[in-house]
Amino acid sequence: MKNKTCTILIPVRMGSSRLPNKPLKDIAGKPLLKWVIELAQNINFKATLKVLTEDKIIKDYVDSLGVDCFLTEKLHKNGTARILEIIDSIDSDFIINLQGDEPLVNPIDLSNLYETIKSGDSDIASICHEVDNLEAADPSNVKVVFDMNQYALYFSRSKIPYGAKTFYSHKGIYAFKRAALEKIKFLRASFLANFEDLEQLQWLENNMSIKMLITTNKSIGVDTQDDLIKAENALLSNNIKALICDIDGTLTNGLVWYGDKGEVLKSFNVKDGLAIKKLLSKGFKVGFISGRDSAPLRIRAKELGVKFIKFNQVDKKIGCLELLSEMQLEVKNVAYIGDDESDITCCTLIPFSFAVKNCHKDLKKVSRFHLEEKGGEGVLNGFIEKLNFLSTNPKI
Repeated sequence: MKNKTCTILIPVRMGSSRLPNKPLKDIAGKPLLKWVIELAQNINFKATLKVLTEDKIIKDYVDSLGVDCFLTEKLHKNGTARILEIIDSIDSDFIINLQGDEPLVNPIDLSNLYETIKSGDSDIASICHEVDNLEAADPSNVKVVFDMNQYALYFSRSKIPYGAKTFYSHKGIYAFKRAALEKIKFLRASFLANFEDLEQLQWLENNMSIKMLITTNKSIGVDTQDDLIKAENALLSNNIKALICDIDGTLTNGLVWYGDKGEVLKSFNVKDGLAIKKLLSKGFKVGFISGRDSAPLRIRAKELGVKFIKFNQVDKKIGCLELLSEMQLEVKNVAYIGDDESDITCCTLIPFSFAVKNCHKDLKKVSRFHLEEKGGEGVLNGFIEKLNFLSTNPKI
């Protein structure tokens, strides 16, 4: 018996009306399309990968990456139509349609889609995730309702079902049986598909079955400049494995007291201590950096189990580079939090940078994110909340 085979197809084009030249837009240091290609290359099942485009500039770029690319006709209404043009050239039993503007799809979701379409009896499989009432109100968030066996009943840009507290947003990523694509070529036109501008309604109206998989991964489709920024923040946050944090003015309120014998006294917030222990328990590496050195700083680092420390740093950028070397991490894997002018070089070095609420005005200009907490008021809790909010797969 012939082994079943799979091909992942990425339909993509330059002509986005809301975000021109979208596939080659830089996002966190590389083109959007490259992120999508790389996630398809990181799956845990065997599949052939091909890109479909009507634009020679994209074909030339994909060719330079060593990935197969088909140059298709122009004016296709959607990715499925582009796939149907070249389907006779694909010798696979299963086809996965991965959108070229979805850089945050979890490869595990692709694996689950493949297993579902390979072993199940549905024509098509797709994914969805839970959204709140506010997200569901957005017409660009396509909602899906399904039966008790998770087969799709209807898709809509409206909030469905009426009166619900929980909604499911559909992601336009599909796994097809080859026979399903052959059938789609000859389907009758669909009033509902035209009305909602959703191709999958044509499939439902023609009695094709779509199995829905629920994921906790909230990927971000890039259609606008705002989406691009959100996706970039998510890509950065998903890669964070460590935190380097300034102390004076960040973990303290910046005030210094002296005891009767001239010893330095500083006040730390217990909330930050609990947050550090939480980070360490999740496998994060934590480093402290300061332009000063004092017994309270070293005592605080020791009692919290922070092993990566750089004190008395005239140039904090040098200290950050040394901490990165000791942690065996790159700048893309680390977050930084600071409060003053001396932190500017670090926030310039490290893309995923934060400034406390009462930071220096020049630091606010260069830091990527701004916390709601002032120094010494539990800034690390704010950092964790922000990190989880930005990530498509929160881990703390």
